[in-house]
Amino acid sequence: MRSRLVSLFFWLAAVSVASNIYFLIPMYSYLAEGLSSTYEEAVFSSTVFTFCYAIGLLSFGPVSRAFSKRYVLCFGMFASFLLTFSLTTILSLQSFYILRGIQGMVLGSFAPVAYAYCFDAFPVKRRTFVIAVINTGFLMAGIIGQLISSTLVHVYNWQAVFYFFSLTYLILSVCAIYLLPKVNWNKPAHPTPSSSSKNTLFQAPVMIGLCMTFITLMSFVSFYEELAQYYAGQEKELFFSRSIALIGTPLSLFSGHWFKKMTPQKIMLICLTFMILSFSFMLLVKQLVIITAISILFVSAIAVFIPSLITFIGEAAAERRATAISLYSFILLTGASIGPILSSLLSFHSTLILFITLFGVSFLVLIFLKPQVKG
Repeated sequence: MRSRLVSLFFWLAAVSVASNIYFLIPMYSYLAEGLSSTYEEAVFSSTVFTFCYAIGLLSFGPVSRAFSKRYVLCFGMFASFLLTFSLTTILSLQSFYILRGIQGMVLGSFAPVAYAYCFDAFPVKRRTFVIAVINTGFLMAGIIGQLISSTLVHVYNWQAVFYFFSLTYLILSVCAIYLLPKVNWNKPAHPTPSSSSKNTLFQAPVMIGLCMTFITLMSFVSFYEELAQYYAGQEKELFFSRSIALIGTPLSLFSGHWFKKMTPQKIMLICLTFMILSFSFMLLVKQLVIITAISILFVSAIAVFIPSLITFIGEAAAERRATAISLYSFILLTGASIGPILSSLLSFHSTLILFITLFGVSFLVLIFLKPQVKG
């Protein structure tokens, strides 16, 4: 029972943390009205948050090596509770930007510390499952966060969304202390990497993987940003559209089984094919119900692509795996921070064409890349 509760903790934490990237999408107009700003200025607050979140991802990796990871997780959640609650009192756009930025940096404490904690606290089989649960939570947050915010903002107001998540972080901070198993911790030494070790970080497969990382979450964020703008005024229909797309997210839990049969490179090629096809089909239709059906294909492909990409980069980086995954997290969220800006500059169809092109280039690069030998 305790192991199930620990898995549930990590899933809830991943969903509640990553939801911050997305939950403003259905409430930009309400936020703009509440802060006496324009719609575009409200959209920019998501970019501020996500960029600061990416910086937090880089910053808390080293911090977790100097302190107990369990306590760092608790501190991050409790500080997020205080910052999220304080956002409900903000009346000016500038103050909102500042607090959202600080909140983003603090929430960046979860992902790198949680992954590192899994390596310290769980055996290999259990660790693989918990990491898959965390990845699933991150992806499901893209839709769950929007569902929560769209419901609360229509029933109450935009502050209610921050009240909800602040309470969630408070509960999670208590759970981190009393639920997570204790692990032996000793301050580690920091040996200087050898030159051959450094070279593994800059070889072609790692660099190619990191470039693909940049566009992965950017495409997901941009798609739902554009969908909200293209079908503005159809909030009820958009709510069901996001809900139905959740069907595709649990596929990431099965990625470990597929890795036994195929290399991550082959799985990524299959996912890219479905991502290209889904966006191509969306270009041909205008009905939201059809786009919703196709979006299940896109979300499913992304759900499997992300763990495949992590494994692809990790295997290529070999002994520099930890550093490569930290870079992966930073670049993933940097791409996501540009998603809202991109959607404000391009039309819905232009965005689809852009990512069809980027996915196509990624597919061709992978085709001609020499298959990896597992490290």
